[in-house]
Amino acid sequence: MSTAVLEGHTTQAPSDGSAGSAGSAGVAPLLVSARRSLFSARERLAVDEPDGNQAIELLAAVADIVKIATSVKLSLVTTVAGSGAFRGAGHRSAASMLSAIEGIPQGAANSTVGTANRLGACPEVDDAMRRGELSEAQAKVITEAAVLDPGRQHELVEAAATSSLTELADRCRQIKASSAKSDPMAAYRRIHQARSVTSWTDEEGAFCLKGRFTPDVGATLAASLEAVTNQLFEEARQSGSKDPLAAYRADALAGLIGGERDPVHSGVDIHVIVDHQALLRGHPEGDERSEIEGVGPIPVPRVRDLMTDAGLRVIFAHGTEISKVFHFKRTINAVLATALGHRDRTCVVPGCGATRFLEIDHVHPFAEGGPTTLSNLARLCSWHHRLKSNDGWTLTHDDNGGWRFDPPPPFGEEPELVATPPPG
Repeated sequence: MSTAVLEGHTTQAPSDGSAGSAGSAGVAPLLVSARRSLFSARERLAVDEPDGNQAIELLAAVADIVKIATSVKLSLVTTVAGSGAFRGAGHRSAASMLSAIEGIPQGAANSTVGTANRLGACPEVDDAMRRGELSEAQAKVITEAAVLDPGRQHELVEAAATSSLTELADRCRQIKASSAKSDPMAAYRRIHQARSVTSWTDEEGAFCLKGRFTPDVGATLAASLEAVTNQLFEEARQSGSKDPLAAYRADALAGLIGGERDPVHSGVDIHVIVDHQALLRGHPEGDERSEIEGVGPIPVPRVRDLMTDAGLRVIFAHGTEISKVFHFKRTINAVLATALGHRDRTCVVPGCGATRFLEIDHVHPFAEGGPTTLSNLARLCSWHHRLKSNDGWTLTHDDNGGWRFDPPPPFGEEPELVATPPPG
């Protein structure tokens, strides 16, 4: 191995006369010159002392430079990852090498490598990156959607020029949810399988939390958390206290976990917006929506489950028009619950036999007209109820009057639904 030195930064380069060394010979002087120019600009900045308006112009110029530099970085990351050269430099992956070189967290490096890899399948996005039109954050959200629906690349690149990153990310989430190449329930299941709560202690000794949940679970948590937060805020206002809202939210979470506060409005304040045709079809197409307001897209099958399993408000849409709002609320009275408990002493799934943590389920979904009657109810253990709710398994009576529990059909082979108007 020989050593290639770029203005004091040492990297290991192949010594076998490969194209990699020859190809970098013309690029290295340009990068050296660019870095020298930036150093000079930084020194001059302290001397010139620009005013506020000049600083805005200079900041815009620096942002353009960063975007172009990011395009170069992503191109080099792709080469490093594809060649496996990171192993020769003593790293287990391109991301770990990038983390060490750039001094960024491993998670951020993984994200960068993922974006670089997706750019290869998104030529229009890659071209925009080369022109310095996109930031790394914009490229990340656009490529995540564009690999599923390549025909939307031009649309998303144009949207990046006029939309905030939040608006662009929302648009990309909608495209991912409605993509013909994407199985929405598969994505939902991946999120569910990767659900997590992690904790750590920061540099000041504070206990920190981070969680990852499916959209519906997150919305339920957020609804209860915000309701308790509002209670605490009102109590504090009446007593004259004035802390940041985030502080009351922390108190609300601590109270809920510690049992000092009862969950309130769980599910009731969740607003689901779904196009009627998407609900009938089983998945959205084009600009149709199936999303939890304030959270993001959610698979249509899960919307149906939410209609069955929780009280919530469903907003039926036709394009941009709202056609109907319906508040789903199932009611299982004490007499019916007693009869069901007597009949289903164990989970009804054949071979299960669980007797603890049994949950009531509508066999024919309540949202699709299934009645809340003994014949249409069954008790399932939490595991099988989760498979039915999250993974598309179906529960039915077999020909002998017993129960069947069947896995979901492959994506695209689901049975068609009967076209009926929204409930209510």
